[in-house]
Amino acid sequence: MGSIIERDAFTAADFRLFGRRLRASLGILRDVLAQPGFGVGPATIGAELEAYITDVDGRVLNINQTLVDELKDPQLQLELNRYNIEYNLAPLELQDWPLHALEQQLLQVLARLQSAAAVHQGRIVPIGILPTLRAEDLGEHAMTDLPRYRALERELKRLRGEDFSVEIHGDDTIRVSSSHVVLEGANTSYQLHLRVAPEDYADTFNTIQLVTPLVLALGANSPLFLQHCLWEETRIALFKQAVDCRMRGSGRWRQPSRVAFGQGWVRRGAWELFAETVALHRPIMPVNGEGPLEGWQPGTGAPALPELRLHMGTVWPWNRAVYDPAYGGHLRVEMRALPSGPSAVDMVANTALMLGLVAGLREDIDDWLSAMPFRFAEYNFYRVAQHGLAARLLWPHRRHHRLEEVAVVTLLERLLPHASRGLRSLGVATADSAPYLSTIEHRLAARLNGAVWQREVMQGLERQGLERLDACHRMLARYGEASQANRPVASWSREA
Repeated sequence: MGSIIERDAFTAADFRLFGRRLRASLGILRDVLAQPGFGVGPATIGAELEAYITDVDGRVLNINQTLVDELKDPQLQLELNRYNIEYNLAPLELQDWPLHALEQQLLQVLARLQSAAAVHQGRIVPIGILPTLRAEDLGEHAMTDLPRYRALERELKRLRGEDFSVEIHGDDTIRVSSSHVVLEGANTSYQLHLRVAPEDYADTFNTIQLVTPLVLALGANSPLFLQHCLWEETRIALFKQAVDCRMRGSGRWRQPSRVAFGQGWVRRGAWELFAETVALHRPIMPVNGEGPLEGWQPGTGAPALPELRLHMGTVWPWNRAVYDPAYGGHLRVEMRALPSGPSAVDMVANTALMLGLVAGLREDIDDWLSAMPFRFAEYNFYRVAQHGLAARLLWPHRRHHRLEEVAVVTLLERLLPHASRGLRSLGVATADSAPYLSTIEHRLAARLNGAVWQREVMQGLERQGLERLDACHRMLARYGEASQANRPVASWSREA
């Protein structure tokens, strides 16, 4: 989206033309997906890593533009807030040793960014929400000065008609409002992209939806926002509320949020996810492509469909369908629920668990879903975001064809063998996957993820007499040391 948005204001004519081209793009996409051989190619995994930039004392450092200018790396991108940065990793084939290769990429990227930030007395911190973030860090001055972010803010505010407000209840309660979208910029994530063949798309997407709560429980890393203890993965609530553009109290139907878990199980294939997004959500950035859409003919290569791809990029479901004309055209699932951090090895372990569970359960997905109405999958997602490893989920009982309430840790212990088998079925070498699944096992045995570690260490420091903000700074310093050393979080000391 960032490379094509050069304007921050649009006319009514822009919106009308964009709507026509968007609807036409849906028809073309339907034809493209029906082409024999479309999307054929090796399964690949890619990732986007977002991170905070701080000074040596753990306060945010507004230098993302400086780092981008100095490093001149096309895979390095600006994020919404000036103290966040994003790196797009190169995709890897899911054969032999992709997990170790992914970890090496992450380590190289983090080391390079750390070196660049150090020149400015800065540090890179992969973490869901910075525990030392302050309210004064979330003013208008924090937003990266790019047309796409100005346009995003203007259109979301126009649709909403009032300030953005956030109210989250956990151990503490927080209420905060802003006339800007910078509250969303408090979140940083580790997003996975899986290339999927069109004929496998519905089953793969549904399986990802089913298992996302399980992986999020072990990967939670965002328990604090503005020094308030909230959800184990506070990002989930914060992101949804921070960009909620739905007009309140208008007496009209309550349209779905642009940040959502989904609207239901996929029935036939990817196209319905694109069509659903167009049907439910108004365009907010009507940048129109050049040339007639009617110029595309079957057999002439994958069309760009820029309007459709841009519109999909302005709606943020936790698992999102992606059409990409590159490499002859293909489909991906973008998995957006996982937070950044704590360490490179932890993020790759989360990747291994996600891919393994998807591959291990996909073959029987119809059986799983026959006993699992979608609203209970959504329920599981939000319970895990709130309670993390302490959550209890609703899950199909395989023998009695009914739902049962199960502790998420029990469910993970039960399903881990499926993850190992699933990775083997993808062609991942056992020697590649075993260390990362072992990392998952250790985390599960210790009942420890990034969120639990942050909360317990902070509370231990408070018991020693430190004020909350000072405890957060002290905890963050220890977090940064362990993260840079690439130690799995299950091995971090919880002692204050």
